[in-house]
Amino acid sequence: MVMTKIDELLSAGNFTNHDVVEQLPENLNHKMVQKARLGKKPVPRHTQDLLTEAMNRLLNPETRFRREDLFPAGDA
Repeated sequence: MVMTKIDELLSAGNFTNHDVVEQLPENLNHKMVQKARLGKKPVPRHTQDLLTEAMNRLLNPETRFRREDLFPAGDA
């Protein structure tokens, strides 16, 4: 099984999908996070932006991730 960058980061930090949703509860849901972690289908650009912001809030306040860091170029 191939791990996506988001899945790799969350697994390394022992974070759950709920931890990500808690960062932007008015915009994200558990289904969006799970689909991005699995990486089987392209993630819409708007969802990529939301997940990037949530990951920045959760993981790394000093060094911010860009969308390109978390999602492959062809995944839009």
